[in-house]
Amino acid sequence: MSIRSCPRCGSTSIRADRSLGGRLVCMNCGAAVGQGQTTRTNQNSMRQVNRQWIWWAIGLGTLLIVIAIQSS
Repeated sequence: MSIRSCPRCGSTSIRADRSLGGRLVCMNCGAAVGQGQTTRTNQNSMRQVNRQWIWWAIGLGTLLIVIAIQSS
């Protein structure tokens, strides 16, 4: 059996919580440990990438409108 550690605090004090369906939980900080967890940093970085594309599209659309008005 492999020794797992908490990704948040590094503690090896981990137990299976029955109220969460046997999911492994850190006893020090309460973070879930194991497969299938998504970190907030990954979610936030995806949101920032999506926002960045929206701003690029708005800027490109504005530029095309200005060029169309100038050429008329």
